[in-house]
Amino acid sequence: MSVKAKLAKKAVRTTAKHTARGTASKFTHKPFRTLTLLAIGAGIGGVVGWLIGRSGGDEPFEPVAPAGPTSVVTSPTSQTNNSTEHASETGAAS
Repeated sequence: MSVKAKLAKKAVRTTAKHTARGTASKFTHKPFRTLTLLAIGAGIGGVVGWLIGRSGGDEPFEPVAPAGPTSVVTSPTSQTNNSTEHASETGAAS
């Protein structure tokens, strides 16, 4: 594990602990205010999530081709194999 990864994990762990302790401390000092703010945040998050979920539900997803030069590729089905041309080249009567 690299030093960067270790430091990143430690930072995430420390931030999570700090946030949990701060929330618990605020809840013990001012429970009504804490619950009010949590409810408002949950409500706003729910409304935003609902709006995002409804915004793209009607249209099917269509991937966009990347910009830039395109190469023309011919598929084997686009090449015709005309049996009369082949027969006339070999000298057989059709």
